[in-house]
Amino acid sequence: MAAFRTNSTIARSLLSAVSRRTLIRSVLAPAARSFSILAKPDATTSSAFKNNNTQQKQGFATSLADFSIKSDDSLDQAQQYMDEGVSFQANNMLPLAMSSFQKSINVRPTAAAHYNMGVCYFQLGDFQSSINSFQESLKLSPHHADVHTNIATAHIKLNSNLDEALRHLQAAANISPQDAEIQFNLAVISEQTGDFDGAINAYTAAVDLGIETASVNLRNVKTKKFAKLTKEAEFRDAKN
Repeated sequence: MAAFRTNSTIARSLLSAVSRRTLIRSVLAPAARSFSILAKPDATTSSAFKNNNTQQKQGFATSLADFSIKSDDSLDQAQQYMDEGVSFQANNMLPLAMSSFQKSINVRPTAAAHYNMGVCYFQLGDFQSSINSFQESLKLSPHHADVHTNIATAHIKLNSNLDEALRHLQAAANISPQDAEIQFNLAVISEQTGDFDGAINAYTAAVDLGIETASVNLRNVKTKKFAKLTKEAEFRDAKN
């Protein structure tokens, strides 16, 4: 589900950029991935998910209700501002969208409104503010895999912080272990950080979940692991 994916790449098999599932459902739906993170399987690999909901292609949550919030007058008002913000965002009017999302937060802080603010900041290239907004979303709704995925992407875009990216992808995979795209991204970052066993496990999961071309990555990382073990054994032998 890649919705507003911008194709800026940071190392082909490292993340391919950004914008992975976008949520959009005006009331903050379960946050569908806002920006697709990191690595798209391969140029030859089609996205693991096809998003048939045109609204989700905007990258915003649209429904507060999906975050398990009970309805009341303040929620209704917050939702009106959310709807307004999503409409502005659909027309690429990000400053107005952000103003509406902030009004929604002022009336009733919600995970979805903070999520959408994070998406806006990300689209504007303000990755630190994007991370801050996603963190606020997590405080209110800690079990959204896509939020962790987007934080990982933002860390990579901001300063190539692979350790933080890995931590959030591991959290995303724990929440949604059957998500092939998350498993693939986790494998890519694990490989980049030298955790070949973690990469092998995650690539294997990605293959099992339908990303067939991840089998190429799996073979490559197994080769890297073998080369590493061989070198370590040669070093030990030379030492003895």
